[in-house]
Amino acid sequence: MSKRKQKVEFRYYEMPNDEIVLALLGESWIRSYSEGIDGLHFHNYLEIGYCYDGFGALELENESIRSGPDMFSIVPPNCPHRASSDPGTKSYWEWLFIDAEQCLKNMYRDDTLFIQEILKKIYRRPLLLRASEYPVLNQIILNIIREMRKKDIYYKESVKGYVHVLIVELLRLNDQEEQKAKIKKQTSRISGALDYVKENYRDEIKISQLAQACNMSESHFRRVFLETMNMKPVDYINLIRIQKACELIQKTQISMEDVAYKVGFTAVSTFNRNFKKLVGISPYQWKQSAENFEGKLLNYRISAQKGW
Repeated sequence: MSKRKQKVEFRYYEMPNDEIVLALLGESWIRSYSEGIDGLHFHNYLEIGYCYDGFGALELENESIRSGPDMFSIVPPNCPHRASSDPGTKSYWEWLFIDAEQCLKNMYRDDTLFIQEILKKIYRRPLLLRASEYPVLNQIILNIIREMRKKDIYYKESVKGYVHVLIVELLRLNDQEEQKAKIKKQTSRISGALDYVKENYRDEIKISQLAQACNMSESHFRRVFLETMNMKPVDYINLIRIQKACELIQKTQISMEDVAYKVGFTAVSTFNRNFKKLVGISPYQWKQSAENFEGKLLNYRISAQKGW
């Protein structure tokens, strides 16, 4: 008999027009977060919770982290979780749901690769942090809450600015990467090749085609690409294919053989070798890894309902 899937709810939210933050604020959020709540849930937006009072836990799939006053949670989309209160007590939380992707699109419209790289980093894992240990991040979150509570003139513009700063702080927290200006300067000479790979990774790609997309000779292109990306063109092609493979593994249950062919590998052995080279583990191991939130959703019996 197959093991019955654990129930998890999808609580989706509709973002108001011309907004990138939905705020759930006020005394109505002073409640017991254990009563009437059965199982984990996940959302369609980045969730930030701020705890003012009461003790409990942020419950994830495989761990439970104690929560208390002056702590805040940061939970990526599609990550099963729930906040709970200690038995017989109430907690005071306020909640922000943030459309980080739209914020980035507003600022970097033509740089899809950069946007996806940022989202990948800030959605790496859920966090529960103490305000005293992360004062800058804490103040940014409180500023967003203040703006959303008061809604003074120009509050939307203010919130958009704070969200962008929030994303920067999350990037710094999750990974120390070079600033966007440097990345754009480095990649501008080969942007045609990067776009070509993004659009044609499923097919056979010749280096001469990439050179042509950048209006360079093949030998000059190879040299410029290596200097810019610190990898050979063929390695970049494989990198994009493996990234696309990860998306398929996360969101579908098709076989690894089908994944390999759909992302441009003609042999499963080549796919497995390149996957382990880039990711460090096999595709099968990665499917079960702790960071693969979306893939793990396939193991649940999911019901959908509109958020609170």
